[in-house]
Amino acid sequence: MQHVKVKYSQKPHLKKGAGWFGKTVYRYRVWQDNRRYDYYDRHRRSVAIRLGGLLLIGVGVVGYSAVAPRPSNTVGTKLNMPVAFGNQGKSAELTSRVFNPKTGTLQVGVKFSGAADMLVSDVNMKRFKLTFAGDRFIKNGQSEVNIIPTSDTTLVVQFVKIRRGFQDVRINIKDTSLDTSNITAAARVSDADEKVTKQKAEIGTLIVNNDDKLTRNDTQPVDSQKTLVLAQTKSEISDQKGLIKSNKAAIAKWQKAITQRNENSRATRAEMSQMNAEEVAQAEDLISTNDSAITDIKSNIARAKSNISSANDKIKSLQKLYKTQQNGHLKVAKVR
Repeated sequence: MQHVKVKYSQKPHLKKGAGWFGKTVYRYRVWQDNRRYDYYDRHRRSVAIRLGGLLLIGVGVVGYSAVAPRPSNTVGTKLNMPVAFGNQGKSAELTSRVFNPKTGTLQVGVKFSGAADMLVSDVNMKRFKLTFAGDRFIKNGQSEVNIIPTSDTTLVVQFVKIRRGFQDVRINIKDTSLDTSNITAAARVSDADEKVTKQKAEIGTLIVNNDDKLTRNDTQPVDSQKTLVLAQTKSEISDQKGLIKSNKAAIAKWQKAITQRNENSRATRAEMSQMNAEEVAQAEDLISTNDSAITDIKSNIARAKSNISSANDKIKSLQKLYKTQQNGHLKVAKVR
């Protein structure tokens, strides 16, 4: 590529006393050289801009990869999805996951459940052992992990000072309760020497990925246990109110269904005078079916009213508990 350092017009090519022809040739040479100079100048500027742009893009990519979360090769656990652990019917689920990228604080809500067919929970969090893995900062102990019980069946795991771009964190849960199926007593001396095959307790793992589904809140503080316990109790009160609302809505629909069934039976009875014997028999079957359905609906209504009564009692006890918790009496289990 030709490189012109100085414009032609800046060189002393025109002699003093030159005639019109010399001046004309000089002006033409100046015009031609300036045009050539401007072309290469624009070309150099364009190349410099392109190289500078590529350099900025490279710096931006490197900076973004250092700050932005890297994709994880594991699938995160969905909210409210039970994950079994142990071998006695226990399960755990994520109830919340809030991350403050400014302070590196991640708060994960966990709820434990017992056997599905039991009304009363048999969860004892004292016998649960939690371990943590995932991001290398957490593995090396450079981040703080706090286990904060918020009720008899719920807790919050706080990860403090983790990287903005962490990949994932994992909460491993083990049930240390004694499993009677693994306990044997030898009836003979020879039996004591035999190795008994023991059922290995399953470890449940809850995974939180740093992806778009993770709730981000730049104002999320590192909450104290009292704050988290009060929030959990308020959430349980809200759940009971939602249960009452759901049962009331169901009662209203069932009562409407009873009215419709009665109307159908009355209409059928009114037409029976114009029916033959076979049609009368079918009409009586329809009326009997309606009466049976109404009986079942009334049973459902009674059960729903019982649910409402139980929920109201639960709300009263939770409200009393909330007041004691406000005074600092938290009364929650300890977890290892």
